[in-house]
Order: sequence, then C-alpha cells, then structure tokens
Amino acid sequence: MNDLIDQLLEAHVAHELNRFKDECYKQTIEEEVSAVFEWVKKIKLKDVMTADQILGIIRRNVVELPVAGGVTELAGEMSQKVLASRQNKKTSLEDIFARKQYDDIVDKVGSLKSARNDLIHRLVTSSAYSQQISEVLFTGIKEYLLEENIIAKKVPGVSSLIKVGKFAVNKTMHSLEVALENKVKSYIESNLENTIRRSEKSLINYFDETRIIDTGEEIWESVAETKLSEYFSAIDDNDMEDFIVIGYDFWLHFRKTKYFKGIYTELVKYFFKKYGDRELDVILEDIGVTRKMVICELTEIVSPGIEKALSIGYLEERIRARLESFYLSKKTASLISPKKDSPPKTKKPKKSKPE
Repeated sequence: MNDLIDQLLEAHVAHELNRFKDECYKQTIEEEVSAVFEWVKKIKLKDVMTADQILGIIRRNVVELPVAGGVTELAGEMSQKVLASRQNKKTSLEDIFARKQYDDIVDKVGSLKSARNDLIHRLVTSSAYSQQISEVLFTGIKEYLLEENIIAKKVPGVSSLIKVGKFAVNKTMHSLEVALENKVKSYIESNLENTIRRSEKSLINYFDETRIIDTGEEIWESVAETKLSEYFSAIDDNDMEDFIVIGYDFWLHFRKTKYFKGIYTELVKYFFKKYGDRELDVILEDIGVTRKMVICELTEIVSPGIEKALSIGYLEERIRARLESFYLSKKTASLISPKKDSPPKTKKPKKSKPE
C-alpha cells in the first residue's frame, strides 16, 4: 500500500503544480478574490476584529517596535539622492505644483482671518518680538538724535565734534550720551505696550485677505520658474543628515507621548463606532477598494515571484512538504490499509417475534 500512497502523493503534487503552470495561478487568484468578496458581504467588521486588536497592533508595531538603524540610514541616502538628482536641474516649481493648487492655498490662507490675527498676536506679544522692536526703536531714536544734529543745535561746539566722527562724540560727550541712552530706554519701556499694540493693529490691517492674495501673486511670479536645484543648493549633505536625525529623534519621542496615544485611540474607536456593525464589503466600497483592483494588483505583485519559485523548483518543494505531512501520516496509512486483525463487522440477526 506504500506504493499507492506514493502515487497519490505524486498525483496531488502534480495537480497543485498545474494550478501554477502556464499562468493558471491568475485564474486561481481571480477565483479566490471573488470568493472573498462574496464572503465579506455577510461578515461584519466586529466579527473578524476588535478595536483593542488594532490598538495592540499600533502599540507593538508603531510605538514599541525599535526603529532599525538601516531605515534611518536608507532615508538619509535616498534624501541625498533626491538632492543630487539631475531632474532638479530641469524641473521648476511650476512643473510639480499646479498654479490652481497654489491659488487655492493662498485663498484659503487669506480667508483664515481669525487664525491669522491670533498668529500675529502671538508673534507681537512674544519676548523675542518685544526685544527686537525695543532694539530697533532705541537704535533709530539714538541715531536720529545724534546724526540729525539735534544735540548739536542745542549744545554749542558739538557740531564740530560730530564732523570729526561718532567715535569722537562718544569719547567727548560720553556722559551726555549715557544720559541720552537712559532717557530713550526709559521712554521705550514706558511706551512699549502701546507700541506693540499699534504694531499688532498695523500688521493685522496690512495683512488682510486682499494683501495676502496680492503677495501670493508676487511670490508665485518670482519662484514659479526657478529650478529645484537652486533651492536644493542651499542644503548640503550634512544639513540633510541633520534633518533626518532631528526627525528621527522627534518621532522616537512623539510616538511615546500621551497625546499620540490619545489621538490614535480616539481614531480607532471612532472607526469601529462607524463601521463595526457594517459589512466588510461596505467598508471596502467606502475606501474605494474593488474586486477588480485587488485581482489586478495581486496578480501584478505575485506573478514574478510565482514564476521564479516555479522555475527553480522551490514551489514544488513547498507543496510536497505540505502534502507529505498528510500522506505519510499514520492516519492516512490506516485509512488506505485497514488493520488485518480487525474482524469485519457482522449484523446481528433480528430476533423473531413470538407467534
């Protein structure tokens, strides 16, 4: 009976291999995908997975999984390839960014009045802005008082000193300049709040929707035809490597924050709240996945691998390994060759009813 088992095994292996030869696997893919699409019409999302399962996948593979060093190395190498690409020399900004898209963005930015005003307010009330405007005002007032001869007009003899040069004035009139600086600084400090408030109002009035659109128009005209290589020339390999490291460090920190966990948890639970009781085919339809698309893409992806595995004998090796575990099992042997010492079952004669 071992010969029979071997014959069955070989016949089964040949049968399975024939499903892959002469591109017959394409028909198998189509049949199986079609069967799956029929099956999902009857299966709801909550029947095959839960929100906790998806959260677990995200936690293990996004939050906790170490990022391999090869990933960051590859990212750096590929970014450098982009910077050095010959395509940059013949490609301008308008070649990759449609004018209509740019105009839509500018129009949208222009319409965000509340956000724009809030941004300006945060800018002008920052310590950096206060320091900068104070220094600008101080320098401007001081230079005006000295260079416009305001002091010279009030103090005899200063005019001739100013002609010698500012250094001479500073040396000769040191005490006077110190007093002037103190007065100017005192004035600026006492009026800084009003100055900042006027500055904020001026910026808000200046950057209205019309002005933003006009500015956007000017910017586009100045950059649209510029080749990408001109922009990338300002960034060398070291700069790009630094950006990669910064982005990598940010991601390692951000993925472990409570904020990130809260966001992806909310999104997953919302998705299951919306689709948990819906059939899977409805979800596939909503996200634009069709039977034809899956068949086409699967065939395109697996075809080279199947052809190679078939030609080198790897596919037959794996099919045989799977089938041998069945055909060479004791269970199969017992089915094909029943034990000889097991007597055949005989039917007991029915007892005759008494007359």
